[in-house]
Amino acid sequence: MAHDGPVRDWSFGLRQGAALVTTVALGVAILIWQLGDGPSGFSAPPWLWWTAYGLFVGVQLLDGWPRAELWLAAECTLAAAVYLLAPGWTLTAILLVSTAAAAAFVLSTPAALAVVGAQTAVIVVGELGLPADEVLTMAAIYGGFQLFAVFTAATATREIRMRTELAETNRELRDAQDLLRSSAQAGERLRISRELHDLVGHQLTALALELEVAAHHTDGDAARHVDRARRTAKELLTDVRRAVGRLRTAPGDVSAAFGSVTGIAKPEVHLDIDDDMEFADPERAQALVRCVQEIVTNTVRHAGADHLWITVGRDGDEVAVEATDDGRGATAVRPGNGLTGMRERLEQLGGTLAYETGPGGGFTLRARLPAS
Repeated sequence: MAHDGPVRDWSFGLRQGAALVTTVALGVAILIWQLGDGPSGFSAPPWLWWTAYGLFVGVQLLDGWPRAELWLAAECTLAAAVYLLAPGWTLTAILLVSTAAAAAFVLSTPAALAVVGAQTAVIVVGELGLPADEVLTMAAIYGGFQLFAVFTAATATREIRMRTELAETNRELRDAQDLLRSSAQAGERLRISRELHDLVGHQLTALALELEVAAHHTDGDAARHVDRARRTAKELLTDVRRAVGRLRTAPGDVSAAFGSVTGIAKPEVHLDIDDDMEFADPERAQALVRCVQEIVTNTVRHAGADHLWITVGRDGDEVAVEATDDGRGATAVRPGNGLTGMRERLEQLGGTLAYETGPGGGFTLRARLPAS
């Protein structure tokens, strides 16, 4: 939720898969050359190159875990080592193109371009024994490939963010419509209760008073009928007052406002909400909805999770919200605007917010809010 990670969707996974296939194909090609007694391109013992290559494959399989920046640094370092330990096999420079694309997914575009510059310098260092024109040619070719990979990945990243923001905006608009509908219904109930109190209530009170006076001026059967009518009027007045009270304090149902939360593709949201989850105060209902929205938004942006479980239920006089994802987790949590705003909103209404995470993965958030 509040942990760092690369921007992800299907295109990020596709890039990772393509990069892994390219790496494996490179290893197979070099193994064939080595076993076929072809020209050796190693500048160090072959076992050392294969060690660096194996570690590079392992880092690729980690897929950004546990921290995207550390993962990228390890991938770039090992790619440079694979290239420098076998500069005679220029195809190994293709790994630097792969890491340049990864940098564009994890870092800002200027930072990714800095990675391209550093890796191009590695290519120059690896080719220093060659004529200057060949060194410049190699640097230009693979530097160009890296730039193409960076700008392609940066474009994909911007599209991912725009799609995510658009989906979040649509979800917030739908939830706002639900809240507005609930607010309009609450306003209509209040208007009806005022009409009942001001019109029917006053007229019934006047009727009861008139019947009270009439009871003192009649006798016999007429007095009994007047007394029965007076009691009926008082009972009806009591019923009207009771109905007015119910209309004024009718709780707002917030369940409908969560309908769009489960409509996102990833992570899959598992929402468990009590059937009687109602608030007399619309402000508290809105705070609860915004809290759940922020949980989903943070998970989409940062967690890299496949599943998110959210439970909303009553615990005595409080409403308890617990959310857990199966994302990458983090060694430490740096609260951003989302978590800070959520805490402030809850504390203003007497609520609390707590969260925990660990390097083993997953993030858990617990929020509590007085129901009234």
